Amino acid sequence: MARPTRRTKAMVTEIIERVSEGQTLTSICRDEHLPCLRSLMNWLSADDALDNRMHRARIRGTLIQADEAVDAQRAVINGTAAHDPKHLQAIVTAANNMGHQANAKLAKIDTRYKDKQEVEHTGPMIIGWEEPEVAGPKVTGAAAVKVVADEFLDAITLEEVPN
Repeated sequence: MARPTRRTKAMVTEIIERVSEGQTLTSICRDEHLPCLRSLMNWLSADDALDNRMHRARIRGTLIQADEAVDAQRAVINGTAAHDPKHLQAIVTAANNMGHQANAKLAKIDTRYKDKQEVEHTGPMIIGWEEPEVAGPKVTGAAAVKVVADEFLDAITLEEVPN
């Protein structure tokens, strides 16, 4: 049976509601009564109003995903997750990853979650540097280390300690 590609108000409403609840578009578009992901993307690119509704729904859904990650971690911390230690560690790791993914996604889809930085350049910009000319031949390698060490030792004044 072919997947529906003709858009109906009921389909759009269901998709928007499910995305707002934190479900992913890939899982929603697997349902036989809904369009495939490609058809949905075509709808979104052709309709700015629908694209804006989906954008807001994805923000709400991502916040719910982050909350679910926190809930899973708190259940482990509070001892209310009834699993063996390895399973608990897997839950915490997965929840932590989900939280990071949700935050990273939010920073990309909504500028309110990005770090605020502004860099302003005034005046000329100098890139690189000039090394001062040194009198005499250029000393490199181990010889340069010896020259620096000798200069350092010359700069130190030793006080004579009485016996």
